[in-house]
Amino acid sequence: MVGRCMSASLPDDATPAQRWFSLAEQDIAAARILIEDGSVAMRIAGFLAPQAAEKALKAGLFSLGLTAPRIHGLNQLLDRYPDGGSPDVDRDDLDLLDPWVIDGRYAADLPELSLAEVNDLAEAAGRVIAAVRTACPNAT
Repeated sequence: MVGRCMSASLPDDATPAQRWFSLAEQDIAAARILIEDGSVAMRIAGFLAPQAAEKALKAGLFSLGLTAPRIHGLNQLLDRYPDGGSPDVDRDDLDLLDPWVIDGRYAADLPELSLAEVNDLAEAAGRVIAAVRTACPNAT
């Protein structure tokens, strides 16, 4: 994959929200590259997609001056947002992604993902990231 590079550098004064959001963007970019390339198991991209959503949700919490708990459940993270400050995330997307947040760590016990399934995960994660970007512009 010659010619593809995503800069991981942030300014020294980047906020925690900006650092977490950058990580989310890097994870989803990596997932999409792996899907497009097709030379590795799709479970790897399937693991990165929910990681991206998790990091974006945590970035949003930081941008609101809240702490991001050391939990992985995407619905649990969304529930940490204050009333009126939550990104407009479709819980169906979180329900699709959530099993891979933990189970993806134990991939030997999982069936391989199809291209359609991993694309669904990446698209759902992309929608979560977009919702956080819209609701929490200080995270980007």
